[in-house]
Amino acid sequence: MPKVKVRFTISGDTDTRFEGGARSVTVTTTGSGTATAPVIEAGERTGEFTVRARVVERSLTAVEVPATVTARQADELARVGDKALVCEPGKEFADQVEVKATYKGESAAGVAATATMVKSAQDGAANDKGPYFKGADGKPVRTLKGLKTDEDGKLLLPKMYADDTAGTYLLRIVTNGGATLTVELKVAASASPTASASPTA
Repeated sequence: MPKVKVRFTISGDTDTRFEGGARSVTVTTTGSGTATAPVIEAGERTGEFTVRARVVERSLTAVEVPATVTARQADELARVGDKALVCEPGKEFADQVEVKATYKGESAAGVAATATMVKSAQDGAANDKGPYFKGADGKPVRTLKGLKTDEDGKLLLPKMYADDTAGTYLLRIVTNGGATLTVELKVAASASPTASASPTA
């Protein structure tokens, strides 16, 4: 039916809205009787929602279209910079780890991530020794959850510290969507300066 008003309404537990922030909009059908809803913008809250279309002031059955908002994902994760991460036992690493997440070649903003000091390349469980982050109470933490990439798809991890156990360790970062990056960390005593040779008479 041409030139009739159709009301589109979004319902559900997500914060999905039509362009402009409205949950309900009314449009007029074209001469051919079609009505197109405005662009729908997914919010940060995941879950299911429904778009309902109803002809205004007509006793016609409404049409409902179910949809789902899924968590943002990344399919690739790369470290920003390639400087070796080396620290003396009992001290603070001079550099922080920064990574960039992408999805299909584009920056992936708002992607959830977890960082873990893993036991080995084959064992993803948290290590009980070696490098660590500090929790709010100042105690060692070797797993960070609830991390999220910024608007450029980047994630800067907190400062890292070394305990007294020297060795080579692995930091693994995993994002929603399965992108994974493993970074090598080394804890080693600094080389002692070479004693200068005594002058000969």
